[in-house]
Amino acid sequence: MTLQAILSTLWRRRVLFLVSVVLGLGAVAALTYSLPKTYRATATLFVGTGPDVDEALLDTAVGEQLARTYTTLAGNPNVAEEVRSGLSYSISRSELLGKMSFAPVERTRLIEISAEDDSPQTVQELANEYATVFAERANEAASRDGTQANLTVSESAALPTGAVKPNPPLYLGLGAVFALLVASGIALLRERFDDRLRLGIEDEALFGHTIVGRIPTASRKGDPWLADAFRLLKTNVDFLDENPAQVVLVTSAAAVQGKSTVASRLALADLGDGKTVVLVEADLRRPGIAESAHGLGVEASPFGLTNYLIGAVPFADVKVPVPGRPGLDVVWSGPIPPNPSGLLGSPKFARLIRDLRKEYDRVIIDTPPISIGADASIAVPLTDVSLFVVDAERNRRSSVRSGLSQLEATHPSRIGVVLSRTKPPSSEQSQYYMAAMEARQDPLPATSGRSSKR
Repeated sequence: MTLQAILSTLWRRRVLFLVSVVLGLGAVAALTYSLPKTYRATATLFVGTGPDVDEALLDTAVGEQLARTYTTLAGNPNVAEEVRSGLSYSISRSELLGKMSFAPVERTRLIEISAEDDSPQTVQELANEYATVFAERANEAASRDGTQANLTVSESAALPTGAVKPNPPLYLGLGAVFALLVASGIALLRERFDDRLRLGIEDEALFGHTIVGRIPTASRKGDPWLADAFRLLKTNVDFLDENPAQVVLVTSAAAVQGKSTVASRLALADLGDGKTVVLVEADLRRPGIAESAHGLGVEASPFGLTNYLIGAVPFADVKVPVPGRPGLDVVWSGPIPPNPSGLLGSPKFARLIRDLRKEYDRVIIDTPPISIGADASIAVPLTDVSLFVVDAERNRRSSVRSGLSQLEATHPSRIGVVLSRTKPPSSEQSQYYMAAMEARQDPLPATSGRSSKR
């Protein structure tokens, strides 16, 4: 997953991301300020020489070694037992050693004896008592053994003014990093397991295929931006490939995605550009052009593609001109056959498409959804571009991915994705469209004649 994809996902899931960050920081802050405060006090011992030895004669390395040795001896249980007996309160030996820490100061002859507890007075008493007792025991042992070394309390422990634990700035800083990582993980997991199709206006492709059109939901009949959306779709189809897209197949992942509407309105957009167009209703399972929201204003013929493919009628009887729109013909589906895939896979259908290429500037084939039967898969090799219509509101990612994978398996020349039922333009854009449309009643006027191919 690329950085751009991750950032895009976080932006789409920004509400979940921000809520997770706030909750994470809140939890860290609550935990930080609920922890008991711990104070530390430190007394410092100095390793020197006996009264009869010149201090300058003690080698630095030897002094450091003595400091490390005394540090080890400081944790002796016998020392802790003697310290415990001299305290003003009762405490076990193991508990006392658990509160103490001993460390030599590097490159010096100093030893730090530290105590940690939840009371400032307690840690001050512990550190000072332990340093005093240990220094006395060490000096007594050195005197008995004749060792020319002496321990003195160089600096007594002061009363701590602030707690060393918890450290709010450190904890909150680490907590912020942790919260960001957890929130990012939650957002990415939510995106991974969310089967809804979420596409932003900035997305230019869907599963690697170019989005060539976004068809908004019409709020009322004659919405001006709807006509412009199909004009833009027509232009994008023209420039989808270097070779002209003369035969265009329209399919979808599932039923009721708006593919028949896209096919019929694309035909009108081509007609408005002066092209001769034939719309072939090759959905022999559930024909939908006549029932689409943007019908062509012509009644379906009782004879259609089925009748022609079984040899019942000549093609001239199934080709229906659209009244008032010269240059646009429709080939209706006709009766629903028992084996639609067999008819569309027949040599006669392939010859029909080749003949239509010679007669029309654009051939638009409305097929069943790619997931229903093999009809669309059979027709794909006969076309130049396959338009895959996706309902932006209802489709699931899994069904779209499956449909595109099946379409890819047919090795189409090009695939373009058309998003239907997208959000309509903003109110400012709508006002702009309405002002521009005041003098124009029909967004797709009929052409005055047919091109040379007719």
